[in-house]
Amino acid sequence: MVLDAQKVEDKATMTKDAGIEKLLIVAPNWIGDTVLALPAISRIRDIFPASSITVLGLPHICELFKESPFSDNRMIHSDTLLATVHQIKKEGFDLAILFPNSFRTALLVYLARIPLRCGYNRDGRGVMLNMGIKTDAQIGKLSQSEYYLNMVNCMNRELAGKDKYQGCHPDLDSGSQTKGSRNKFGVTDDGKRETVFSGEQKKNSWLRLNPNEVRHATKILYNYNVPAGSLIIGINPGAAYGSAKRWYPERFAGVCSSLVKKYKAEVIIFGSQQEASIAGEIEHHSTVPVVNMAGKTTIRELMALIKQCSLFITNDSGPMHIAAALNIPVVAIFGSTDPDKTGPLGDNHVIIRKKVDCSPCFKRKCPTDLRCMDLITVEDLLSGVDSMLG
Repeated sequence: MVLDAQKVEDKATMTKDAGIEKLLIVAPNWIGDTVLALPAISRIRDIFPASSITVLGLPHICELFKESPFSDNRMIHSDTLLATVHQIKKEGFDLAILFPNSFRTALLVYLARIPLRCGYNRDGRGVMLNMGIKTDAQIGKLSQSEYYLNMVNCMNRELAGKDKYQGCHPDLDSGSQTKGSRNKFGVTDDGKRETVFSGEQKKNSWLRLNPNEVRHATKILYNYNVPAGSLIIGINPGAAYGSAKRWYPERFAGVCSSLVKKYKAEVIIFGSQQEASIAGEIEHHSTVPVVNMAGKTTIRELMALIKQCSLFITNDSGPMHIAAALNIPVVAIFGSTDPDKTGPLGDNHVIIRKKVDCSPCFKRKCPTDLRCMDLITVEDLLSGVDSMLG
């Protein structure tokens, strides 16, 4: 991140005058939500360039920030709420910014007696926030990334004394957004995705890897007999939220076979330990060799291996967001969820989705016939791949 030297000095002085030298960011619990919060977290770093920023999160969430320029320290939740409160209290933070909407998160920073506590005023937690941001119908229409960024922009205006927290709305000409681009948000007629963060995304990756991690990924691929310079396509058939977001393993297998035959691609299947059986089904049904890495990687290894891919085919999931944040082109399958809300950051992505009356339902498990997934064919996926690779 490059900042004008005079602006950095002015902002640093303003930050010290406001008494905000140590800042705590409470990250979401889901990988996808955390990645979607990165534009807002980047904005926090812009606002507080001289402050020490600590991210509090679950162990796998903290791993995402290992090489991040947006934070200085990482703190993992303790086993109990009171233990975490004690852990936070020792650090003497001046400001806490809460990305989760939970009551528990607000209670955490309230009990830790952090002087300034910022978050959305909802779910009955307003009494514990002295910088609570009201929500309304307009804010409810924002994408998840815009929702997070709106909170940070409102906080910034409050600290600058320009506005009060009376239902602030997003400024599309501030932070990472581009003025006048709101109507571009979503999926175009050809399935290509554009968002208000597309221009910013082209400048840099939201997630970072160090050279040793990249070299380690190259070694892993070598050990699995993936030749250097290969066209590598990643497949992510899982989705931690629930089965309603998962396309069928046998259809993923059909996609794998076509990718190898048509593009001579090396196909790598990714997934968590809990999704190893899904990856095993794909491997079983596939008529071509695939590399099955499900359950065999850490978060950082997953990131480094995804970075080696030329294309990533995936359900709406945490790895989908990781790929997009690493500037890897994505072909994403959406059924029960809404790409306008939680689609991948940036551009150069294709969304595969069938319009059915019950979608998006946002359910973990389909109560009927999973038609939103059933209607998506192998040919639909391959068409999206062709549009990206062709």
